[in-house]
Amino acid sequence: MTKKILIVEDDKMLRTIFEMFIKEIGYELHGFANTGDEAVTACQAALPDAILMDIHLDGEKDGIETAKIIEDRFDLPVIYISGDSQPETIKKSILSNTYGYMLKPIYKQNLEAIIEFACEKHKFNKRLQK
Repeated sequence: MTKKILIVEDDKMLRTIFEMFIKEIGYELHGFANTGDEAVTACQAALPDAILMDIHLDGEKDGIETAKIIEDRFDLPVIYISGDSQPETIKKSILSNTYGYMLKPIYKQNLEAIIEFACEKHKFNKRLQK
């Protein structure tokens, strides 16, 4: 079964690159969101298998706040993608129970590996909860 990936990124050029990588890897694009609220709405409509989440988003909520909402409501794996390598940002993302953190620029091979890791880790965590 092909994995469906939601891209939450407010930079149009990066969204286009991520979309190209997602399709080249063989995954399905679930959709795009520019803001945290759009990401939550996209998950309500249909659940993706994983989410690529920029940390610094337009709108009221940043990516970390949005990921917490998505985790609470939908229990989905979120992979942070950011150009921010500040220790406090990384620590804040770790405390949000992330399934990965990638620094920009993103490379296709790394993206595939982190998506597979996140999805498998999420399945493992669900089995442990049972």
